Amino acid sequence: MEKGAAILLLLALGTGPLTAQERGRGTAQGMNQPPGIQLELGYAADLFKPVRGGLSLDAAALDNLDLLAHLSLSPLVGLRGTSIRIHVQSSRGGSVSAKVGDLQGVSNLEASREWRLYEAWIGHQFGSPRLSLLAGVYDVNAEFDVLPGAGDFVNSSFGLGPEYSLGGVAGPATFPTTGLAIRVKVEPQPFVYGLLSVSDGVPGDRGDGRFSLSEQEGALVSFEVGYARPLAEDTPFSAWRLRPGGRGRWATGVPQPRGQRERIGRGRRIEDVSTKVAAGGWAYTEPMEAWAPDGSPARSWGLYLLGEQLLHRSQDGIGGLSGFARVGAATDAVNRLDLSVGGGLLYQGIVPNRPDDVVGLGIVHARNGSPFLQARRDAGIPTERGETVVELTYRAEVGGMVVLQPDIQWIRNPGMDPAVGDALLLGFRAHVLLAFPGQGADS
Repeated sequence: MEKGAAILLLLALGTGPLTAQERGRGTAQGMNQPPGIQLELGYAADLFKPVRGGLSLDAAALDNLDLLAHLSLSPLVGLRGTSIRIHVQSSRGGSVSAKVGDLQGVSNLEASREWRLYEAWIGHQFGSPRLSLLAGVYDVNAEFDVLPGAGDFVNSSFGLGPEYSLGGVAGPATFPTTGLAIRVKVEPQPFVYGLLSVSDGVPGDRGDGRFSLSEQEGALVSFEVGYARPLAEDTPFSAWRLRPGGRGRWATGVPQPRGQRERIGRGRRIEDVSTKVAAGGWAYTEPMEAWAPDGSPARSWGLYLLGEQLLHRSQDGIGGLSGFARVGAATDAVNRLDLSVGGGLLYQGIVPNRPDDVVGLGIVHARNGSPFLQARRDAGIPTERGETVVELTYRAEVGGMVVLQPDIQWIRNPGMDPAVGDALLLGFRAHVLLAFPGQGADS
């Protein structure tokens, strides 16, 4: 951790203004990559100090290193519409949740201490109507159950919904334990899309290999349909202008409306939206043991509905106020959580002369299902009905490549354990992203 923090500090001190960059993404200057090759290096570190409640008031630090290569095979070997992604990660440090005792995950960086192959897939894009296929080691949450605005928060439940992430035997194939998958995406009309994936039902190494598949483990089927209108489509042309220091919406004479952010630990860019509405669901093919002693095995499945909307645009057309909301439900016979509800507000550009900074306030409530609660009572284990997280965060860019993010979280009923007091935490995240795009590289 100490070496990683020193590297991050040096990179921050050496960072200057950059041109033609998306929010939260930097490009190294003067490095010419071969056509069709894009390389990225990302480093993020969290420091959290519980100041009240939880299990311990000791501080916890952790980090995550991402190494990514994206190859577009059209300029490389002439295979139009075909690309390959390879993404490797390293996680180190302690556990914030071990200090707090919460269920949902204070930091979305937290993972076991290891090097891992995070993604390795090949994808192909067809013509109209737009259809794309992807196969390989894949993060389901890269495209499913995504609220762009919620990606600015640190708590894990603002990413994949908690009832989804805790479903099944080992959860879905997502950070930090991904798995083999096949994904189909279709876009029959502008801004309208459909997603379908079949992924490993029990990702991880259970004695038969990291990416093994077996009939006993089954598969996870995920689907989603939605409408997502990019923010760039609603940006007035008057807002496509240079900003101080050359960073802005123009690159080599071509208008480039800002509208993307890099999500920590995912290796995916999420396009900011003016409107997004989506409905989806998931189901495991193999039945699981029921909570009730006399209950027969049942399949784990759930549904979710989410939405995000630009509520107010600032006078310069660059920032503004956005709101998001999500509700998810899961079968309670075999899943611990049967419901989660969350939402939040974000304002971009609230500080004068800092149009890229974001302040956000969000809340997520996760509820235990009745069969799980009854099983705990029968075992003599006192358990609360639910856990609530409230997060206040401020995301500040420094020089286009570095993000500094102070964060405050309050957690009511950590882990649904009545013996654990409500927790208050102060946190800080630092993130740097270096990208070396080659001409013709896909993003």
